[in-house]
Amino acid sequence: MNQIKTKPASNYLTGVTIVEIGARISVAVCANLLAEAGAEVFFIEPPEGARAKTRKWASRAVYAAGKISVQADPDNTTDRDQMAALIAAADVVLISGDVDTDDWSDLVAEQATTTIICDFTAFGRDGPMQGKPYDDALVQAMTGLAHTTGFADGPPVTLKVPLLEYSTGAYGASAVIAALMARDQGGAPERIDMALYDSGVNALATFLPAHFGGKAPMRVGNQHSMCAPWNAYEANDGWLLLCSASNPPWQRLCDVMGTPQHASDPKYAELAARMENRDEVNDIVQGWIGQRSVDEVVELLMAANVACGPILKLEDGAKDPNLKHRKMIRTLPDGEQEANLPGALLKAASGGGTVADHIPQTGSGRTRAQDIIRDAVAGKTTERGQGQSDLPLKGIRVLEIGQYTTAPLSTKHLATLGAEVIKIEPPAGDAARDWLPKNDGLSIFFVMSNAGKTSISLDLRTEEGQQIFTNLLESADIFMENLKPGSMARRGFGPERLAEINPRLIYCAISGFGADSVYEERPAFDTVVQAMAGLMSANAAQGVPLKSGVSACDFMGGEVGLFFVLAALRNRKRTGRGECLDLAMQDIAVWMTASLWGKDPEDPDGHLVLECTDGYICVAGSPDELATVKASDHWRDKSRDQVVSELVSQGMMAAPIQSIADMLDHPQTSARALLQMHDGMDGLKWPLLGSPMKFSALQPDIADVIGWPQKVDKEMRLRLGIA
Repeated sequence: MNQIKTKPASNYLTGVTIVEIGARISVAVCANLLAEAGAEVFFIEPPEGARAKTRKWASRAVYAAGKISVQADPDNTTDRDQMAALIAAADVVLISGDVDTDDWSDLVAEQATTTIICDFTAFGRDGPMQGKPYDDALVQAMTGLAHTTGFADGPPVTLKVPLLEYSTGAYGASAVIAALMARDQGGAPERIDMALYDSGVNALATFLPAHFGGKAPMRVGNQHSMCAPWNAYEANDGWLLLCSASNPPWQRLCDVMGTPQHASDPKYAELAARMENRDEVNDIVQGWIGQRSVDEVVELLMAANVACGPILKLEDGAKDPNLKHRKMIRTLPDGEQEANLPGALLKAASGGGTVADHIPQTGSGRTRAQDIIRDAVAGKTTERGQGQSDLPLKGIRVLEIGQYTTAPLSTKHLATLGAEVIKIEPPAGDAARDWLPKNDGLSIFFVMSNAGKTSISLDLRTEEGQQIFTNLLESADIFMENLKPGSMARRGFGPERLAEINPRLIYCAISGFGADSVYEERPAFDTVVQAMAGLMSANAAQGVPLKSGVSACDFMGGEVGLFFVLAALRNRKRTGRGECLDLAMQDIAVWMTASLWGKDPEDPDGHLVLECTDGYICVAGSPDELATVKASDHWRDKSRDQVVSELVSQGMMAAPIQSIADMLDHPQTSARALLQMHDGMDGLKWPLLGSPMKFSALQPDIADVIGWPQKVDKEMRLRLGIA
């Protein structure tokens, strides 16, 4: 087991004060991450009776834990004076301008020149959709994310897990660190503009290439658009997920099933043939699995090195050996009851994340708020810069040994914030370079996922390759990888060796189940992690566990990795020390389901999908409103626009479920600069995603299109400064 021994909590953001006002879940998620990294968070609560049991208030224990509760009434003069002083004393204020009903907006606006303000909304401050207070499911519909989720022969499905709120909260937390770093360097306090829509578009990196390759991406249920067998199968006591990405695992699966003839049958022998006969392949596999228990099948498949995993029910999370090992589900008292809460996402050499040790009683933090205000008056708060803001990572060197989505996504965003990112590929190149569709021989997905990087080819199996890598490590600030745990150690670059080479290095390893894991040998496909984190059960449709269409665990792993790397980097300036981070996608996926723990997955979530003459729409409303809408059949005879208009006129909220093409054509996408065409060194035009982190002064840079890997010759050595 390649363990990273953790110590008591490491407070990266010591001395940073956050005031959390906004009612959106994304606000709470952002604040939760900042609190885990050591910031002090004031959780502003409205008066009794003024708080609807919606958004973050529906899961108060999850989102208030570990924070300092201050109850304040905007109509009370004393409360307004204290809130004005607390906002002025804070480093960062978190709001959600499109849904907040408590009127603190004027107090926040007064501090815009001295305090970092981060505003979380559905659509941001630009475009024709700005100000519309859509919830997560409605934005899933608008971005095309809902269009990608569901079974091929069924309607689109909106995820019950608030994926876009979590994604936007995580990106927002990284934006806050970037703004703090810019302020540390003398820049003026930023006004950060975070939109669920922007995060939704950025989540579609695995679907957008098909559009640019001339195809219309569609739903595939729990299957894979390019591999078979890859599906959820029902055993005699539950469900499991099986993934076969090539011919060898299919051959091993046939041996396990006792049907070796299928491995050589022309109908199934090759991947293309299995895709053509996918229904028959699924029937064969289901017939074998259906006669056995989940545990029996998983044991047999793991022994044969076939990727699989049980589909975990939400209520069984605490029983999962790895989640138990990594302490990811905890219980704290909440008044007279107990609440289940997620554990620390951060596992690090210098200390794990700060975990909540209490759920605050409403209004219990007023005295602490007065202390912060008094310190501010006494001049003990950090000086706020007023100069010109610059990208905060200029001069920072990042090394990446990444594949597919997770680490490449993290480092892509580090590049947009000014870092020099060197992507190190094996001599054969990153496997994602071959993903279809291609533009003149190079994968569109790969280019979209690796913008702003310099790629070099390095063979770490050779003495020369190891020496060059060592030289690069000596010059680096950050090293990120998402290889199978232990891979770097087997090349002689385990955590201890990395720390010897460069004590100031921030090393972040992101894997499916963690470096410190009981699942050392389990493959970590995104879908397997979704299955083993309860995500598929949480999003069950018609009694069948269902994965999200987008690679939720992959991109959320990258987002959370981005945040903790930025927090550790800022902390290094204070301490001079490097760090070793162990992040697990399973931990992150379980953390995302926390608001659904204890709830019946079959209960309605306040949304309804309707079929119209030209597609589907998503409707939000009360149970009675939705029952009335559902009972009517005349929606089928009208277009999406007609039905949305009619429902909106009745006081409900509704949105069309857009396809990927619809989303790309929508003026909101253009207004937010979310899809940009850039020139590559090959003279071709390449589609790149715009940053979901938007600032008032900082301008994240996505201008560079990655090229082919370059050999580290004499000229490249000079360029890299390792000659």
